[in-house]
Formats: sequence, C-alpha cells, structure tokens
Amino acid sequence: MGGPNPVPGGPPGGPPPPPLVPRCDPGPLRNWLLAISAAILASVATIVGAAIANGSYWYVYLAPIGMLVAAGFAGVALLFCGFALNALDALCTCTRGRCKGQCDNLSIVLNGARVVLGIQATACLAVAAYAWIPGTAQPAMWAIIAALFIEAILVISAVALFAALADCAAKSG
Repeated sequence: MGGPNPVPGGPPGGPPPPPLVPRCDPGPLRNWLLAISAAILASVATIVGAAIANGSYWYVYLAPIGMLVAAGFAGVALLFCGFALNALDALCTCTRGRCKGQCDNLSIVLNGARVVLGIQATACLAVAAYAWIPGTAQPAMWAIIAALFIEAILVISAVALFAALADCAAKSG
C-alpha cells in the first residue's frame, strides 16, 4: 500500500512528480531581430525610391513623402530594438546568469543600434524638408543609405551574438 508508485505524481505514498524545468526559448528574440532587419531593409528601399524621385523633375514631389516613410521605417526598427531588448532580458533572466557575457554583448549591440536608428530617422526627417528640390537631397540620401547598410552589418553581428546566446541558453535551460 505505501510502496513506490510507478506513476509520477500519482496517489500518496508514491514518489513526488519531477520538478518542471522551464526551457529558455530564444524564439521571440530571434523574431524581433528578423523584424529589425526587415524594417531596415524597407527603409533602405524607400530611400532609394526617394533618391530616384529626387533625381527627376517629373516625380520630385514624391521624394519628401519617401523620406518621411523611410523615417517611419527607421522609427519602427528602433521600436523593434526596444522589443528585442525586452525579449533579451526575459531570455537572460531565464538562463539565471549562466549566459551573462552573451547577454551583455547583445544588449550593447542592440542599444548601439537604437542610437544609430534614432539618428537615421532624424536624418530622414531633415532631408524630407528639402527633398522637393530636384537633385539637392541626393548626397544626403546616399549618405543615409550607406549608414543604414552599416547599421545592417551591426544587426548581422547581433544575429551572430544571438546564435552564441541561443546555444548557451539551450545548454543551461
């Protein structure tokens, strides 16, 4: 009667159920990093379209609209960086400090990306003010595109850091 119970968590007298160990899921962080990448790509594509429109006398009126939309995409990427940081905090809390180095590195990269994206959004808004004049905004537009490509490289490095963190989380969780 009071012997071991073959069913875990069964009636009294048997062994207690095994403790539930939460698995640290890096999926939400991965998804936010992909969303950041998509928003940056959309911003670059929109600025290229605005630059083409700015080079034309017929479609120059579309250039300021394109720059405002690009600023919106950069702002959305900045917002996604904040969400990625929240997901990173949740993942790092789940690992209970075993992945501190990877968490700190990725946090630094994401905060750096937030700063750069804020500057990019502001630059897009500034260029939108004079993009209606044919050809005048070309240098600034191409400089913003170059900076966004550098930002994309920063996000790619975040993906590499994410891979190391996901590996660590899988081992610790």
